[in-house]
Amino acid sequence: MRRSDKAAVRFGLALLAVVLAATVLYFTGWGTIVKNVVVLARRGNAMVNLAKRTPFTPPSAGVTEERLQAYLEVSSRIKPFGDKIDEWEAAHFVPGRTVSFKGGAAGLVEAYLHEFNVALQQQRMGPAEFAWIEGRMRQATGPASVAPEPDRILYAKYRDRLAAAALGTHALRIALGFAK
Repeated sequence: MRRSDKAAVRFGLALLAVVLAATVLYFTGWGTIVKNVVVLARRGNAMVNLAKRTPFTPPSAGVTEERLQAYLEVSSRIKPFGDKIDEWEAAHFVPGRTVSFKGGAAGLVEAYLHEFNVALQQQRMGPAEFAWIEGRMRQATGPASVAPEPDRILYAKYRDRLAAAALGTHALRIALGFAK
């Protein structure tokens, strides 16, 4: 066999392997998962970059009403996406089993991160400020000795809106994970 014939056979086998792999990925659903993982990585990197561009130093006066309203806008906007993640987690929870990556939820998390990033940017807020306000409002629900008086007053004024915009466990963990 000539050298060019061998190269043509190798190319044909390689092409066949790629087509076969693509077919398997498509029909087993793994193609969607792989695509979601790639997009999810991009969304995560975008959140990390946003966190770097929006450093946050907590003000000594505590949460202002203006920033609480911005926080509520972000929370309200991402809540429907976060609820889908929490519903998926509840439906796929297996007691005693922890899974570090849940491919089936990748598309949900990707949509959530996209919406979270856009909402934060529109409110000129970074993940650290979002997490700080979340923490301050959680403190305000506790005993009076834990939270400063202005935060408790602000919480009381916006209690219903805060409750309506509250994120579930898994969605909140994702959102707070970018606050570092």
